Amino acid sequence: MRRQGASIFIYLIFGLLIAIFVININPGQKGDSGCGTASNTAVSVAGAKVNRSSYKIAYSNQFNWARGGRGREHLALDTLIRRELLVKAASEHGIRVSGELVDEEIKKGYFFTFVPPPPGQQFQWPVSPSGRVQLGENVFDTHDDGTKTWNFKKWKQWVGALDVTPGTYREEQERAMQAALIADLLMASVRVSKEEALAEFLFEGNTVTYDTVAFDPAKYRAAMKLTDADTERFLKTHEDDVKAKYKAEAATYKGTSQQLKLREIFIAKAEPPPAEPEKKPDEKKPEPAAGSGSGSGSAAPPPKKEEKKPEPPKPVGLPIEEAKTKLEAARTAITGGKQKFADAAKTLSSDEQLKNSSGDIGWHKASDAQLGDKALNDAVKALKPGDVTPVIATEKGVYLFAAEDKREGDLSYDQVKLEIAGELARDVWSKEAAKRAALDAIALAKKENKPLDQMFEKDLELTPSQRRRLEQQIREQMQKQGAGGGDDHGALEVIERDTPAAWKADKDGSSAAAGSGSGSAATPAKAPPPAPKVITASGDQLPAFADVAKPKAQKHGPTPRVPELEGLPKDAVPVVFDELRANQVSDKVFESEGNFVIVGLAERGQPKMEEFDKNADRVLADLRELRARMLIEDFLKTRCEELQKENKIKPAAELVRETDDQGNPLPTTYKPCSSFVGP
Repeated sequence: MRRQGASIFIYLIFGLLIAIFVININPGQKGDSGCGTASNTAVSVAGAKVNRSSYKIAYSNQFNWARGGRGREHLALDTLIRRELLVKAASEHGIRVSGELVDEEIKKGYFFTFVPPPPGQQFQWPVSPSGRVQLGENVFDTHDDGTKTWNFKKWKQWVGALDVTPGTYREEQERAMQAALIADLLMASVRVSKEEALAEFLFEGNTVTYDTVAFDPAKYRAAMKLTDADTERFLKTHEDDVKAKYKAEAATYKGTSQQLKLREIFIAKAEPPPAEPEKKPDEKKPEPAAGSGSGSGSAAPPPKKEEKKPEPPKPVGLPIEEAKTKLEAARTAITGGKQKFADAAKTLSSDEQLKNSSGDIGWHKASDAQLGDKALNDAVKALKPGDVTPVIATEKGVYLFAAEDKREGDLSYDQVKLEIAGELARDVWSKEAAKRAALDAIALAKKENKPLDQMFEKDLELTPSQRRRLEQQIREQMQKQGAGGGDDHGALEVIERDTPAAWKADKDGSSAAAGSGSGSAATPAKAPPPAPKVITASGDQLPAFADVAKPKAQKHGPTPRVPELEGLPKDAVPVVFDELRANQVSDKVFESEGNFVIVGLAERGQPKMEEFDKNADRVLADLRELRARMLIEDFLKTRCEELQKENKIKPAAELVRETDDQGNPLPTTYKPCSSFVGP
């Protein structure tokens, strides 16, 4: 019995030693399995092993914004690396977190994550610089009186969706909160003077209201009357471009199936005019009694001027039978040699582009011309050069086609050079025509000393920014009508909040907080704006153009100084904000979204000092948060890149392994720190 009892005692001691070993093999990093072996490690950062439970949370939570491919896995790894860099700094400075403090923050509805913001959203990201984000309705119940209470059941559902136990979640959040505390200390070190905030307020508070007029090359392309002589002239002056295009597209000219060069006449089916509204008999208004009005001698009001009614749009096309008759007569004249097809297309086509091109629609595959209707495709299939189709009536209108040439096989440069030259001429000269129209408009504005909204009809449609502003105003009105109130931020107070600090990496790789004099985190100098591109007219002789509708002036703003103004390229910003006076038109043409754009300043808005005095606290807080984010991001990016160079960041191989569809290994695309945002 003594021997048996001794054996049991030895087994108990041995089991206890194993348990202690398992628990302490990776202190501070406990997971569901309670094991810190390599198989449970998602990533190692400077020797600290992050377990798979932390990875699950970083991967599964809704703030992991990556979608598709391996992006979500990579972003989860970067999130954990960011956290561990801050935890290391916190440990070096003796910052610890108690379980009670974690529970308190959980009940306030906070979740701690260090996921980097999506590109371009650094300062609109709901996750604060210290890693806090409010879970809101995920863990709170909202009551009829507007109050909110934390719901334990909802919280368990939130945790369950992350595929971890509540205990594991709490332990992981304890480590994340330790990182948040050092981030709080970093943020607290930032200083912003009132003078700096005022300078930022004045710079950002300047607004402009401006007009733009865009000249669209597509409209000039449609109106271009390109003749064979024009195409040959373009070929002589731009042959290098034509040859380069032939070389780049050589494969398309090899082994071609039979093609036909076609011309087309199309008369659209006339739509019936809209019915006029039924006129009501005029009601005679009683004449005012003599002596009525402001005095006995008051004159009768002058008769109202009759408003000019807008002219109804001219009908396009003809009734089907009338169109058929016209085209039959034209076909007889063409086949009898009395009229050229191109001349008939100029006079009969209801489509302006067909008129301008004399009906030339280029080369089409004979077996399937892709003309938009089976009857049309079938009609041109059997054409030989010189042939004309019968008149073809469809639901859209009446058509007539002629074949001028055919080709097939390998096409030489000489065979296609005029075709290529014609396409390039349309591209180049339509842009040139739009550019010249813009330059002419600037010259006229200077000559007549008029703003753009007096030279061009106003476009009454809302711009995207105006539409967004209107939607925002509606949302704000709806919010004001709803229940008011807000949440307490619940941010943790940090001891020695007024101690300034600047983060530097020591030679041994550790980080330290050092006094930095005034303590203000310097804002990086703004990059100088790009110099505006000078756009001038070429020396080309342009072809003839049909009339092009005059563009309209679009009003924008008022808008503050932003990197890119609506309707304009980036290099227009300094011109609008720094060069133009009110009612002045810039002497520069800008290219934006394929259009040539001119701009005039309508009004400049200056920030009011009383507005700054009223909102000084908010301006200071905004600028301070901006600098705090930059300081934290600078620390994280710098430290991560240093450790990466030293090969001290090691993700689990299976989390970054890439394979093709057949399972063959591919080069790893994941690079730690790549999603970090620099200052």
